[in-house]
Amino acid sequence: MRCCAAAVALLAAVMSVSVVLHAGAHRPLAKLPRPRAAALQRTDTWPPTPQAKGGANLTAILTLDGPFRTFLGYLQQTKLVEVFQNQACLTDQGITIFVPVDRAFAAVKPSVLSGLSGLQLKNLMMCHSLAKHYELADFEGLSRIGPVTTFAGGLYTVNVTYDAGTVHVRSRWADAKIVGSVSVDAPMAIYELDRVLLPATLFHAQPPVAAIPDGAGAPTTEPDPVAPRQYHSAGVADAPISAYGGGDRFARHAAIAFLGAMALVAL
Repeated sequence: MRCCAAAVALLAAVMSVSVVLHAGAHRPLAKLPRPRAAALQRTDTWPPTPQAKGGANLTAILTLDGPFRTFLGYLQQTKLVEVFQNQACLTDQGITIFVPVDRAFAAVKPSVLSGLSGLQLKNLMMCHSLAKHYELADFEGLSRIGPVTTFAGGLYTVNVTYDAGTVHVRSRWADAKIVGSVSVDAPMAIYELDRVLLPATLFHAQPPVAAIPDGAGAPTTEPDPVAPRQYHSAGVADAPISAYGGGDRFARHAAIAFLGAMALVAL
């Protein structure tokens, strides 16, 4: 009789333990803190444009000092801003840049420039520069020496004429006039042109160019803005957390308790 009572007591204890374990099995675990996504570091920032001697900055000058957005857009597209800047600040010669105004580019039929390859467009932009700093008075001397080699090389020359202070820069298909001095301080001289230079090396026939009316009412164009890249950090999804053990674990506890009780009764 004492043996049976002990068995019953033991069975009750085992069942109590099982109930406690079952209760703990269905208690939800404390939610783990959501891992924080690492801050995305932007690594594709461009290095600063080299500063020319005297503090000249080509991008700043063309942005602030006139209607040169189209020319600046082409320089950026062909990656020539740094090339011109380096010629100014890393050599003893400096640079002279002829910058057509926006309405000059607007007068050129769009297919003329869009039909050029990347290298041809780059050479066209370099044809608008000389690998030496020239003040306005220096063009009188240049007008006496015949064709002047541009920064694009020997195949791209221009003729400079000087007449009582009026300077023209001529390519095969364009007679451009210097209509203003944008910046003349050494080592980077920048002059405003009223037309786009069109060299024979790139254009074997006269490209279609509209007349450029004088005055502020002339049509102008601006390069399409480049859409900025979007930087997104990937969100970290919360992983589902199930209750510890579940129903299957409770069933195993009950079976173990029952088998233990049967073994005690058998004793």
